[in-house]
Amino acid sequence: MSVRLRNVLLAAAVVLCLAILPAVAQKPAAQSIPYGELRLGDGGYLRVSAIGLPPFGTADRTTAREVARQNAMGLAQRRLLSSILDLPVPGTKQAVRDRLANKSAAKDRLRALIAKAKVSGQELADGSAEVTLELPYSGSGGLSEFLATLTP
Repeated sequence: MSVRLRNVLLAAAVVLCLAILPAVAQKPAAQSIPYGELRLGDGGYLRVSAIGLPPFGTADRTTAREVARQNAMGLAQRRLLSSILDLPVPGTKQAVRDRLANKSAAKDRLRALIAKAKVSGQELADGSAEVTLELPYSGSGGLSEFLATLTP
């Protein structure tokens, strides 16, 4: 094998390794869930969004915007709760909703977790409002910590 051919093959191998390395080092992709997305592991999150409509026929734009924001917030909180209840509990074949049956302390922790969700949002051009709620998956107060309390 000539020196030139060996150098070309070596350069091709280096380029291939550099092309593959970022794909291997990336965080796991977010999983689509109804109304949002879930990313597991460190830096992961559960995120849901909702759009609230202003009341029909309201002349006061300020009141209409506030009602739209409240509607979006209520819907986003219900969606976040539903998404959490459908998650599987690690180490079991049950969903969170099945493990909460007679655990009032766990239900209280779940309410507190939802109340601590990071809120972001925007007003849309038609007067409606979009609200996004995000919970961290890992770390202190994260979703994984809550799920760990439900394991047998």
